[in-house]
This record gives sequence, C-alpha cells and structure tokens, in this order.
Amino acid sequence: MQTLGQRLYRLRKKKNLARDALGEKIGVSKTAIKNWEDNENLPKLEYLQLLASFFGCSIEYLTKGDETENFLLDHDIFFAPVLDDFEISVSQDLKQTSINNYLPIVITDYDDEVFWISLTNSSMKPKFQSNDLILISPSQKPEPGDYVLALNSSKDVVIRKWRPCGYDEATGKDYFQLIALNPDYPTIDSRFTDFEVLGVAIEHRSKLK
Repeated sequence: MQTLGQRLYRLRKKKNLARDALGEKIGVSKTAIKNWEDNENLPKLEYLQLLASFFGCSIEYLTKGDETENFLLDHDIFFAPVLDDFEISVSQDLKQTSINNYLPIVITDYDDEVFWISLTNSSMKPKFQSNDLILISPSQKPEPGDYVLALNSSKDVVIRKWRPCGYDEATGKDYFQLIALNPDYPTIDSRFTDFEVLGVAIEHRSKLK
C-alpha cells in the first residue's frame, strides 16, 4: 500500500514540478516537501488542505489513498499578498500598494483584505521567530491578548501583544499597551507614544528549515 509520501511524489511528478516549485506554491521549503515525500513527518492540516486543493484531490486521498485523485475539494485557495515593513509604513491605502509576492491560504471565513507580513526581528520570541509569516486581518478589532500589527508615529512597523489598560486620569482617556514577548524590547504605551493598530494577527506560518 502506498504511503502519503509516495502519493505526494507521484502527484508532483505528474505536474512536472520540482520540490522547490511545489514549496513556493503552498508556502513551505523544498526540505519540507522532501521530508513529507520521504515520510519523515506529516504535513499539518493547513498544508494538507493546500496540497489537496492544488492537486485537485481530497485530503483522504493524500492520507489514506481513499477516493479518486480528481475528487475536488469544497475549499478554494486564496492568494494573499505579502507586504514588507516599508510598504506598510509608506502606504496610505494598503489596497493601492503594488504587490510582487503572494502566498496561499485555504479560504475559510477570512475577508479579502487579509495580507501576510514577515517578522524582521526577535521582538516576539519565543512564540514567533524572525522570518515567520503572520496573516493580518485589517477588518478585525483587537481583543485583550490578541497579537496586532501596529504603526507608531516614527513609522516603525511592529507585531505586539495587545493590552487595554483602562482609563488614565491624567490624559482623560483610555490607554493601551503593545507588549513584546522578548523582554529585551520595551513596552509601547499609548500615553507616551502614538500608534495605530493596522490589523489583528489571525494565522501564523513558520518554516522549520
């Protein structure tokens, strides 16, 4: 009986794709593809969904060999733009930003304004690593404990944990803090530093290699 790795290898070869090319399609490294094909480990559910949608088969076919290869999923793939710090800091309207890179997500209940951003520092370690990808939803409002994308008055783009702190009598208004998980980075306090929340983090993608 064929393994998941063997089925994935055969599907990839039928499309004449190299491992790095398939990895680019679903947002992983060629090493991850090799590990799956060699049965070193199994793809997470989100990648099984992306693989199944890309190859036009079901997750059951990939994992168990059940059903036919051309059984199409009910899920569709949406390619969300990948933005960098500079594009976000200078753009007045993210919808009008020129995009050169996109990464796929499986459509669930996300709106069509979501976008990826890549972490560029270690401020959110150990939960997030440099170069991890974070999917941001501009339409969602932050709740206590959410991770948010924010832009401060110096046009610095940051990912931080959102913390509402209540009413400040000195300023006469509510204030909020942006918390770095890495203690080497300072807390950003709205009483002393102006910032704008651009969206809420709704998905986290990390490459193992």
